[in-house]
Amino acid sequence: MPQRPAVPSQTTDLPIAAISEGQRMVFATPEDLDRAWQLGIFYLRVPASLDLECARAFGRELIVSDSPYRQTPQYGELEGFIALENNQQTKLALCRHHWDRHYPDTIAGFGRQLDAIGIAIMAEVLRQSGIPETLWGRASGGYSEGGGTAFLNFVHYDTRTPDWGLRPHTDYGFVTILDASAPGLQIEVEGEFHDVPVLPGHLVINFGEALHFITAYSQRSVGAMVHRVVSQKAEDPVRHGIVYFANPDLDGMLWQFDAAGQIRGSSSVADLFALLEKNLTEYA
Repeated sequence: MPQRPAVPSQTTDLPIAAISEGQRMVFATPEDLDRAWQLGIFYLRVPASLDLECARAFGRELIVSDSPYRQTPQYGELEGFIALENNQQTKLALCRHHWDRHYPDTIAGFGRQLDAIGIAIMAEVLRQSGIPETLWGRASGGYSEGGGTAFLNFVHYDTRTPDWGLRPHTDYGFVTILDASAPGLQIEVEGEFHDVPVLPGHLVINFGEALHFITAYSQRSVGAMVHRVVSQKAEDPVRHGIVYFANPDLDGMLWQFDAAGQIRGSSSVADLFALLEKNLTEYA
């Protein structure tokens, strides 16, 4: 497995959005929105009320070997303090209902601010889809109404591991909110990987497979972006990441509606995620 792409990547410009005072997600032009929906990824200006520096400082504490948060127990395969196999990621990952138990109050509050951002993004996607608003909660497995499942992860890339930073994949859920402090993220566009530069004062937003699923028969569907993180070397800037995943209820259902409000399909979240796992592309 090569540690770097065989061909130097290009850099792609991404659209930029912001959250308005009315909690609407807005782009500078309709063309920017079109491109964001086509790519499945864009930048979002960090809201002034979001204390990103506090959350970053908490994430940096996890590098210290005697940090008590490294002793956070695991809840199955998805939660706890985890070192991923075949990737450089070491992370503290917790679902919303565990935030108050394991995260400091400031970090649990930070997670709830990301909840509000995720709901605003989700609402704009559903609004653009044409799916009747009365059906948004059902289509989204409850997430658009403040339910569903949310994960708040603090990630560090361990350069002692010589494998990929993070292998190519799509996210399975609805929306991913990423704060990356150093380069390394790449997206696949027309079969080639492109760098996503760090843009100070902005988060990176990408859409996942569940969002593609529920909008598939709507007026405006969204794509799920294939992305990766190249191997981080010891001489690279230390790469931390804060990652928030907006997901449906993992034990629930997803529904596909068209703009007339007619049901066009459905799936349990468990079955959809199992199918995605089965069909996950393996990159050489």
